Amino acid sequence: MEPLRTLGWSTWLGWQIESNWADLRLFLLYLVIKPVCGSLMLVCMFFAAKYAAPTRVPAEFLPYIYVSNACYGLVGTVMFGMSYVVISDRESYRMLKYIFISPAQFQAYFLGRGFARMLEGAAGGFITILAGLAIPQVRAAVRLENIDPLWLLVYLAIGAVLLWSCGMVLASAMLNMSRSGMFLSEGVAAVIYFLSGVVFPITVLPSWLQPVSLTLQTTYWLEGMRRALTGIPPPGSPLAASPLAAWSKPELAVALLVTTVGLVLVSQWFYRFSVRRAWWRGRIEETTGV
Repeated sequence: MEPLRTLGWSTWLGWQIESNWADLRLFLLYLVIKPVCGSLMLVCMFFAAKYAAPTRVPAEFLPYIYVSNACYGLVGTVMFGMSYVVISDRESYRMLKYIFISPAQFQAYFLGRGFARMLEGAAGGFITILAGLAIPQVRAAVRLENIDPLWLLVYLAIGAVLLWSCGMVLASAMLNMSRSGMFLSEGVAAVIYFLSGVVFPITVLPSWLQPVSLTLQTTYWLEGMRRALTGIPPPGSPLAASPLAAWSKPELAVALLVTTVGLVLVSQWFYRFSVRRAWWRGRIEETTGV
């Protein structure tokens, strides 16, 4: 029962901190404006490229980048939000050491804070996709006949475990780093955004970078989410030339599940190692100030 209590209270605390204790209506307005404006910037970039080279920018690229960006919001909020918990609670609020020695389950605390960020990211992604239905190209791709709710739930479930495991790896690393370690999360976010095929197919990457992209689990997760929301790319499209285009939804799910199980095992080992190291070195209560 104690881990569940910790999970519940840390989720509530995370939600309050993320909303800055604001009125719910004001925070919901923020959830609408932030992701939608970010996605509209990509829409404007697409139409600018379409205007500059009309014959070289396929119409199906717009729903591709729009849906990918909406789904990537979960990656940013969960993975990198969990790592920032260490920095904020240790350096800003100076409460991490008290949480560590309290009866609360330390890892459940991180899970609850990550779950609060996941709710924020899921709400932002859902609102972004709804707003995208006002764009004809996106509305034509995200049709009811293209959406597969069963596989969408499967990918969301596996993706939640995947993002939690990645978040625990980054949060564990932060336990033994100074406050400047927050740049590690930002750097990892940029690399994943670039290599996972968020704003362009991985076939656009140089040939020596494409194998690196295929080693990232987020590449397969984003492909599965796009497939569950927009269906299979049309034949002859550059999107159909992707190495993952021939993969079926079950194959993507199995690959994700197997690699996620391995990542869970690695994250748990790394978490225990990092906590022991941080405790013996006094990093849990250390305020770096730099």
